[in-house]
Amino acid sequence: MLQKIASLYINTRLFSCRGSNRLSYSRSKIWVLMASLLCDLGVAARVVRAGTILLVQEASGAHKGRWGLPKGRVDQGESPETAALRELKEETGHQGQVMGLAGVRTALRNDGPAVFLCYDVHVEGDVAAQVNEEISSIKWFTLTQCASIEWVSETMHQLAIDGLTQRSLMPNLAGLTPRSSPYAVYRTSKTERLRQGDAS
Repeated sequence: MLQKIASLYINTRLFSCRGSNRLSYSRSKIWVLMASLLCDLGVAARVVRAGTILLVQEASGAHKGRWGLPKGRVDQGESPETAALRELKEETGHQGQVMGLAGVRTALRNDGPAVFLCYDVHVEGDVAAQVNEEISSIKWFTLTQCASIEWVSETMHQLAIDGLTQRSLMPNLAGLTPRSSPYAVYRTSKTERLRQGDAS
């Protein structure tokens, strides 16, 4: 995801600056244009219901045949929450509602940051499996069944186990700072523990 170029206005006297940031100045005004940053931003939807978790099986690629949460990358112009719900819909057919943030994974790839956000999502009812060129199977798994399948990654496996055994989340506190554009706030001080068996 390409972050917007940030600009900083400084009311000061003339000075020079070294480094990669661009700098323009006059006697009393200096504008510093911060370097843009490319970030690999991925999301997943963790859906737990009645002691089972919703998983999808990869149909192709390096993880062909392996299982994991519905996931994907954030597109330009959409929020991470919207992306998680879109991927859930595209891969399983389920419409969902984000309940909170369940986990974060960070990494450094190709000298750039890679961030993966896992959201707890609530869904209603059942839908017919919608397999496609990316997903070969969609199933609900119990904790015991999760131990006998091949996973996309150990991170994905652990997120699933946590969801089935000690599920907790940070709820969205968007109302804390009202904005006209999509805006979400998650705080550890507001972490909620969900009872096992609660609807997602």
